[in-house]
Amino acid sequence: MKAIVNVLMLAGLILLISSAASAGTVYWTPAHEWAPQGHACAMAAGDIDGDGDVDLTFFCGQPMMQCWNIGSPTEPVWEFGSSPYGGVPFCIHQNGGLGDLDADGDLDLVITCWYDDFVRFYWNVGTPQNPAWEADLSVFEGVPISGGYGSPRLGDMDGDGDLDAMLGSWSGRIRYARNVGTATSPSYEYVGWVDGIPQADGSSPQIALGDIDLDGDLDIVQAAVDAGVWCFENVGTPQLFEFVANPDMITGVSIPPPGHGWGVSLVDIDADGDPDMILAVNWGGENLLFLNGGATPVERTSWGVIKAMYR
Repeated sequence: MKAIVNVLMLAGLILLISSAASAGTVYWTPAHEWAPQGHACAMAAGDIDGDGDVDLTFFCGQPMMQCWNIGSPTEPVWEFGSSPYGGVPFCIHQNGGLGDLDADGDLDLVITCWYDDFVRFYWNVGTPQNPAWEADLSVFEGVPISGGYGSPRLGDMDGDGDLDAMLGSWSGRIRYARNVGTATSPSYEYVGWVDGIPQADGSSPQIALGDIDLDGDLDIVQAAVDAGVWCFENVGTPQLFEFVANPDMITGVSIPPPGHGWGVSLVDIDADGDPDMILAVNWGGENLLFLNGGATPVERTSWGVIKAMYR
């Protein structure tokens, strides 16, 4: 996004006022002892067993590998166990996201696969404690995806109370599909590529959605093999997103050389109200965890304040 700049002549001074100032800096603290170990790849977070804490699904196994949080909402303890995805067929280089698309209290599943040109979707027809899955290709009918590693993520991108879809791609560009249905009956309309997200360096880019700076809208973190981590800040509004690259939003986040980012997830791991970050950095099983230490915002000066200054 290119910020609109207004030039105002006041008392012989030229003031440059940007319409899209960045939110400033978000600080992160390593807490790798809280990261699950043993599998590291594309992942999705969600409370699959309805016990009030967040579990992790890893998409690099057959079936998908499930990492259960047997700790608490504030102090996770991880244990790989039986997969809750019985009946969901395996596909090559699968990737997925979780979200409650029918507001029935359990998480549904969206999946993309290598060489597919469509999005796979599964309703959770079980319960929050005992999921069961039913395929429904009509939900994302007409939403294109290609190139593998689609990195589908669900989030309310337009502030209307239902879950929209952001779909990553092999190139690093991101497609947007808006939910024009309701919170209980989704219907997706493909909008197009997301502006402000350039083609990624590296390969197999993964994305995660989360309100990193707690300003009410969803930001994007992207990680890729051989290229590290980026953050694209939403400088728009909860109703109209607008993304710009802002490296200061991930201050303190680092990956040891050679900088592989096999997967990324934003999830509140310590129940303090902001999203923390889990990064898969070693295909052999190493994950890193960074706690969100909060934002230092840039003050936005209104036109009314500016005018008052020069009366």
